[in-house]
Amino acid sequence: MNDGHRIPLVGLGTYKIVGEEVLPVLDSALTAGYRLFDSAKVYNNEKEIGNALEILLPKHNLKREDIFITTKLHPNTEENVKKLVDESLDFLKTSYIDLYLIHYPKSFDFKDEDPINKTLRIATWKTLVECKNQGKIRSIGVSSYEIRHLEELRELDVNFPPCCNQVEYHPHFTRAELKKYCDANGIFFQAFSSLARHNESLFSSPIVTELAEKYNVPKTTILLSWATSQNVGVIPKSTNPDRLAQNLKTISLEAEEVSKISELNLDKHYVRTTGWLVL
Repeated sequence: MNDGHRIPLVGLGTYKIVGEEVLPVLDSALTAGYRLFDSAKVYNNEKEIGNALEILLPKHNLKREDIFITTKLHPNTEENVKKLVDESLDFLKTSYIDLYLIHYPKSFDFKDEDPINKTLRIATWKTLVECKNQGKIRSIGVSSYEIRHLEELRELDVNFPPCCNQVEYHPHFTRAELKKYCDANGIFFQAFSSLARHNESLFSSPIVTELAEKYNVPKTTILLSWATSQNVGVIPKSTNPDRLAQNLKTISLEAEEVSKISELNLDKHYVRTTGWLVL
């Protein structure tokens, strides 16, 4: 990333992996070779992940520095952000978070057009920078940010650019302008919902079918590899050990193949994270 820290290109998304399910899933993931684990405050699993890693790292002969932990929070006041970061450190049983993201350009408490959203975004960013300077966080970034939200950070001139922008990104939603901006500013582009909620028309498209046959891999591998072949990170979620292992095995697609898949773009999102509506 732009601050010199390295991030795995493929990680495990942990959305809806909660409670007693966390330990066996992380065990399978570490066995398969995963080293990046992506969580968030709203996932309500930081504590279970911390407990699991305390058990599993010694089992797999790994140290804390061998894995990469991402978590996220929604915009909040300076005081609350400090509390939430400390809570993450406590729950995850670690002295530092590898990557802390502002999860969305607004909090749950305000409407998209409320001007307080900008105030809270700025307060949250400045506080995360402070936490980074204290060594509690190694890298800071954002999620579902549009260009105007990123430009806010440039105007602040406080730790711009962010290390990462995590957004919905798949062949039906290629975000060309946003990706171009992030690439130009050295912002690591990381995709969530890379498989487009397993949209049937995407999976059955001729180019995806053709490439899956050509490389003798599942269609999921083609869709994940479309991203990783562009150096876009992916964090697919699975609780099945076989699918976990398969998702990690991305391949290098040719530039022409990436372009053909990109032609499937419909500017259509499948997740209710409409950051472009937030002022």
